[in-house]
Amino acid sequence: MRSLLLLLATCVSITTTTAADHLQLLTDPDLSPDGKTLLFVHRGDIWQVPTKGGQASRVTHHPAAEQEPHFSPDGKRIAFVSDRTGSRQVFVMKRGDLAPQQLTHHTEGFSLQGWYPDGASLLTLGSRDHYWKYSQRFMKIDAAERSTEQHLFNGYGTAGQISPDGSGMLFVREGERWWRKGYKGSRSAQVWHYDLREEKFSKLLDLPTGCFSPVWQPDGEGFYYCGSQKAENGARNLWHYDMQSKKSQQMTHFDDDLVTDPTISADGSTIVFSHLFNLYRWKPKKDAPPQAIKITVSREDLADDIHRRTLKEATDATFSDDGLEVAFISGGDLWVMETELCEPVQVTHTSEFESDPIFINDGDAIVCVSWKDGEPDICKIQRTDDSKYWWQNQDFSTRWLTEDAALESDLQASPDGKSLAYIRERGDLWIRNLETGEATRLVKSFTAPDYDFSPDGQWIVYDKTDDNFNTDIWIAPVDQSSDPVNISRHPDDESGPRWSSDGKLIAFTGRRADDEVDIYYVWLTEEDADTDTRDRKLQKALKALEKSRETLLKDKPKPDSKSENETEKNSETDGDKPEKPEAKDKLKESAERRVPVVRIDFKDIHRRLKRISNANAGEKVLGWSPDGKKLIFSGSVGGAAGTYSVEFPDKLTPKKITKDTGSIKGWLKSPDRMLWLSSGIPGLQPLSGEAKKYTFNARQELSRTARLQAGFDTAWRIMRDWWYDDNYGNHNWNQIRRKYGAAAAAAGDLSSLARVIQLMLGELNGSHLGFYPGESLTPELKGGDDWRPTTSHLGVRFDSKFKGPGLKVKDVIPEGPATDDSSRIEPGEVILAIDGTAVDPAFDLTRVLNGPLDRDIALKVKAAGKNGATRDVTLRPTSYSLVRSLLYLKWQDDNRKLVAKKADNIGYLHIQGMNWTSFLDFERELYDVGYGKDGIIIDVRDNGGGSTTDHLLTALTQPQHAITIPRGGGTGYPQSRMVYATWNKPIVVMCNQNSYSNAEIFSHAIKNLGRGKLVGVPTAGGVISTGIRRVMDVGAIRLPFRGWYVKATGEDMELNGAVPDVIVWPKPTEIPSGRDRQLNRAVKVLQQEIKDWKAEERPPLIRATERAKKK
Repeated sequence: MRSLLLLLATCVSITTTTAADHLQLLTDPDLSPDGKTLLFVHRGDIWQVPTKGGQASRVTHHPAAEQEPHFSPDGKRIAFVSDRTGSRQVFVMKRGDLAPQQLTHHTEGFSLQGWYPDGASLLTLGSRDHYWKYSQRFMKIDAAERSTEQHLFNGYGTAGQISPDGSGMLFVREGERWWRKGYKGSRSAQVWHYDLREEKFSKLLDLPTGCFSPVWQPDGEGFYYCGSQKAENGARNLWHYDMQSKKSQQMTHFDDDLVTDPTISADGSTIVFSHLFNLYRWKPKKDAPPQAIKITVSREDLADDIHRRTLKEATDATFSDDGLEVAFISGGDLWVMETELCEPVQVTHTSEFESDPIFINDGDAIVCVSWKDGEPDICKIQRTDDSKYWWQNQDFSTRWLTEDAALESDLQASPDGKSLAYIRERGDLWIRNLETGEATRLVKSFTAPDYDFSPDGQWIVYDKTDDNFNTDIWIAPVDQSSDPVNISRHPDDESGPRWSSDGKLIAFTGRRADDEVDIYYVWLTEEDADTDTRDRKLQKALKALEKSRETLLKDKPKPDSKSENETEKNSETDGDKPEKPEAKDKLKESAERRVPVVRIDFKDIHRRLKRISNANAGEKVLGWSPDGKKLIFSGSVGGAAGTYSVEFPDKLTPKKITKDTGSIKGWLKSPDRMLWLSSGIPGLQPLSGEAKKYTFNARQELSRTARLQAGFDTAWRIMRDWWYDDNYGNHNWNQIRRKYGAAAAAAGDLSSLARVIQLMLGELNGSHLGFYPGESLTPELKGGDDWRPTTSHLGVRFDSKFKGPGLKVKDVIPEGPATDDSSRIEPGEVILAIDGTAVDPAFDLTRVLNGPLDRDIALKVKAAGKNGATRDVTLRPTSYSLVRSLLYLKWQDDNRKLVAKKADNIGYLHIQGMNWTSFLDFERELYDVGYGKDGIIIDVRDNGGGSTTDHLLTALTQPQHAITIPRGGGTGYPQSRMVYATWNKPIVVMCNQNSYSNAEIFSHAIKNLGRGKLVGVPTAGGVISTGIRRVMDVGAIRLPFRGWYVKATGEDMELNGAVPDVIVWPKPTEIPSGRDRQLNRAVKVLQQEIKDWKAEERPPLIRATERAKKK
């Protein structure tokens, strides 16, 4: 097997090396002014090539990532972004030079948009302290030397382009991910123009399908952009927009896929863009279709395809019965080693990931999930030379137990070793006879159950999730002679059942009291359940007495015993005779009798459940000791995390075994010791005493090309099996694999693989999708610093119109470093110096603010006014990220003041996220801002989602069935009887294009339940429950698996945002500058709602005594 795999790997390497001459998946194209030379990014470096095609050469050669190259208007310089200093900074270099000059130093980083027409400045984009969310702003920086940033306007945007005459700028607002095909909704990209002289905005394009990446034509009379008039096939082409006629004309006519990243030469002769995997060249003045650019590199410029690494951690393991050999998965391959030398021997050499290894047949074979013809299947691996131990072999044979397209996982052998259980596809539990190959589905499920065999192999206990996503514990007979039985029957979740080794108990974890997870267990027979502590002590005493009496009787000589000589003679004779077959059978029967016979009384079994409560422990059941007495679990008991045990039946106080945690893979007896995998290291952990760790160094060689191809196949398969809609965006998903598979094989590095996978995901036109590349195949940067400087924030923001000297404080960040009594700074004051260095608006503050955050900074501060006094202030700075979180509090407070100014009977609150912290804030604020008010504005704009809609609705829609009046009091209802703080008065909910996922579910609910009006912008139309899944060691992929549908209409909420009753779009800069037309309109709408509410007729409250008088 090993030689064949090596041959296949060699063939793959040869094929892909030859194919790699023609480069694909190139990014960030930029043209020289004359259109003859093209810059692009490949494998983290900047390259150049003639625009007509040919052999490319490197412009930069650095282990850091270089991006966004741009030729200067005269073509003599190249500006680009690099993270070689630890953050994304702008560099500039003369063409042909190898020593770039760093222009920027703000550690929040930059994105380079391009040059100003005069070549003296650069347009950049960066996140600073303008707003709590969407804080990126366009900035002008000097192209020749280190200087301060000049912010253009206080509004978000991307894809900025300065006009050829320098008077204006094109940019994009909104926009879904660049690789998504066919999206139509409120997040569709819009093209805007900003007049730099008049400081005015105008929206130029707002198509339902979005408009991306505008680039000016050289005369400034129009621009090119990427867009589509239709969304049916998702194709995006190059279009031209005329500024005078305000009309668009289609320039390219691709039937499918996306035109992206257009760049135009300064003379207007050439446009280059990306389409699918290739760069294309197009001549606007010639009547000819675009031509793909064939770009090659010399083999010397290609990275070595063989990746060598030393592996020190395992992802799974299995032990031989004696614990002296261990098989484990590391780096995706199967290895074996003994536990003294710990020198791993590689068993598999696949590009994909093996998983779930198990020793079977008394250690003569290993079953695991491996790969055949690009599909995961179960295989049985054996030694070529079975006279030697596993670790003494170099060659191994493989026999496939399954051969199909379905995914198998979570293998577990039956106690007698004759059967194999496993999960197939999303969650079906199957059992296979290893002798006959017959397989039977035991459980059908859409999620993978955690399961365990009974010690006699006749039963399986498992957790199963129903359609309401409630998980219970079930028992089923392996022979399917009767129906499965739910033994937990609880509306909250239970999971991880484990059957005791003596067959008498099952333990699992359950969340039954709020969010508290505890261990639950059940005695399987009523007799055991009814036996109390005294009964057990009595049984123990009787057994001790019986054992003692039997010993005494054995010691007494028997009356008919033989003579001593006769006994010795018979003993010698018997020892020379071979053992009779009958004796062997009796031994075998005796051994079989040692297997516990499991008895289960199913009647009311769920009522026999018992709880082991350890507050805030977060227990996870790991397994049982061999005698079935001790339950092993991980958790945090008394604040100390680790692995613990409790002893049944009466010693249920946790006893700590070790501070480490892991997964049990087997046991050694006398004394009991766990064979386990802890922190990636196989080891031996006694229940008391010092552990042994079997540390290892496994040297692995693999083909980067083959591993990246396998990573793509794995990502494709995850979507095939889990994407919530099996129509796959109305595509044939197998065809999609064929479309992108070859490009994945030629990707060469993780960033290029990510691009291929993203394009594949774009075919689904779905939300909650994404691939995040890892670093396992990326060379580590050598000589990294222990720490890097950070640009500190003083907790104040400055007046951009102040000319100096010094920096005038515009406002102070609430709860920031400048609000402490010892370091208080007031708006209007002027900071003259920082750490002894005079500052003014032209000074680059990173010269004095870059350094460690945990330091004091000395300021010279002048009080407001012409003759304000000067004083020294020392403060401890903070980070920009923390400042942005504090700006959220400021924004909330400003909104409350605005609402209070317009209507003193209306309260305001914002829900930042659909998470529990935000819900607790909501519940508190519902009382705080609602006290004495007639209505509340509930704002979910810019809320990215979560899971708390139903909690919010419980607070806002609790049925009103009664009114209470205490003696001497007014009308009300006891808050202690309510589930949460409750609001039954009028509300208005605000939403926008950035209200996403669960925030959209909330908006739909408010509208469809008739609870209140919606004001703002239609929500994004991105509603799918999602998770995340590892893709081998190349990255992680999001896993959208559950769709949501509007009950009133039956419509999928995906691509179907909640539409407000009143639609109001804000203009750029308004909201960050404190002008909120959406909020103003919400106040007016709620005022009318309150008026109508007050006009409703309500029955008078009549006491019983008054009713009697009335009669």
